[in-house]
Amino acid sequence: MKPKKESLYVPISEVAQLLNVKTHVLYYWEKKIPQLKPYKISNRKFYKKDQLELLFKVKKLVEEGYTLEGVKKSLSLKKLEQPALFNPKEIITQEKVLRKVIKEVLKELKDIYRSL
Repeated sequence: MKPKKESLYVPISEVAQLLNVKTHVLYYWEKKIPQLKPYKISNRKFYKKDQLELLFKVKKLVEEGYTLEGVKKSLSLKKLEQPALFNPKEIITQEKVLRKVIKEVLKELKDIYRSL
């Protein structure tokens, strides 16, 4: 008997079992977190290994009490921290994310200042 080949794609049902969540949770995460992009093959959803790692990070953050919006921000910031080759589109996207975070922090600081 030959050992089973490791597949490049893992079906969503197996991913749900690995993460100990229901498949509808994965569908919901896909809608809320743009980094999660499963592959569709014959109208079925599959994930690659890099997506599995991302899903485990999402689950860990949710278990730590993050909202999905917080998870999305955390994943975006972690992506920015990773060294990358210079890709103009990524740099522009990262700049937009950073500007948004800075604006939110500045707004919160102004609110705190006004309340003093």
